[in-house]
Amino acid sequence: MLLYIRVEDVLGDEAPQPRRPRPLATLPPTLSLFYDAAMRHHARAVALRVPGGREREALPDWKLDRLVIRIALYGREKLGLEPGTRVLVFGKLGWLWPAVELAVQGFGAAAVGVEHDVDDVALLDAVRRAEPRFLVATDAESSKRILELRRSGLVPKVALLAEEPAGTSGEVLLLSQLLELGGTLDTPERAQAFRLLCRRVEPLAEALWHVGPRGTLRLSHALAMERLRARIASRPPAGGDVLYLQQPRATLAARLALAAAVGDGLTEAVFGGEATTGAQLSGLRPHALLASAAWLESVCRGQGPRWPAGLDARRARRRLQERLGDRLRWVETERPTDEATAAALAAAGIDGVAEDEA
Repeated sequence: MLLYIRVEDVLGDEAPQPRRPRPLATLPPTLSLFYDAAMRHHARAVALRVPGGREREALPDWKLDRLVIRIALYGREKLGLEPGTRVLVFGKLGWLWPAVELAVQGFGAAAVGVEHDVDDVALLDAVRRAEPRFLVATDAESSKRILELRRSGLVPKVALLAEEPAGTSGEVLLLSQLLELGGTLDTPERAQAFRLLCRRVEPLAEALWHVGPRGTLRLSHALAMERLRARIASRPPAGGDVLYLQQPRATLAARLALAAAVGDGLTEAVFGGEATTGAQLSGLRPHALLASAAWLESVCRGQGPRWPAGLDARRARRRLQERLGDRLRWVETERPTDEATAAALAAAGIDGVAEDEA
């Protein structure tokens, strides 16, 4: 005779519960600790989704964690990454941005981000002032620019990592090579050491620089977390949330949005592109959208005439749900939208936020 006893019947309210992410009401003081806390649970299946083939390829939460650790370990043991040093990241927005930034910040170093469309003068100035231990090019075009400057003697001969370099003849360390070599260092002991260092980063330590058309801005971990705290307090994350990043430019707003999405442990970040239509976006059902004001205005007006001046809330909500998705509640742009689009967003119950990057 078999007797089945439920744990709940014996322990009552004291029965062990499945592990869940910690409440976001109290945020840690550093970006590194924020990331570390999210990766203790792996509560979401997908952390990032990137364009690839006919569909967007999914990067699972655990795989992003291993990529970060491998980049960090190789940077520490082979490229001189130490607390107080810097790494320069240059190129278009993609999955490599958060992976490198989290790896660098986890060891107490700073990530110097340079937008892909700055001129050579601004790029060289950033290299000179940052004195990075190594550079990371996130796309083939950016790799080519860095290599041309390096061959001209304008960029120091530091290690260069590139996602898709062409015709480099061994001049750079390929991303695939870095991850393979990092895999030989990725032991449980070293991974735990990385997590321990993540927890020891000081709030006043330098976390990031941002170099864009408006100049350079530097943020400590404490200042960066202040910005994230404001975002999360006004829009608390929930399971199944989707953040859609439309622009290829790695603006400060995009970098902070990615830090918040990865760090909350719940949000899936989806990278898009200029060619994305309202219908495609609606199919993704994002809860948050980061896009250029011009793109947002064009999508809102993509079907039918301009927004009527007296557009009522019901019609505005229906139109925006058809074009942008029925879960969208927050839109962020690099500048304010025009009055008609702003009025339509407000009527539909969508918050619009304009960010000043630098």
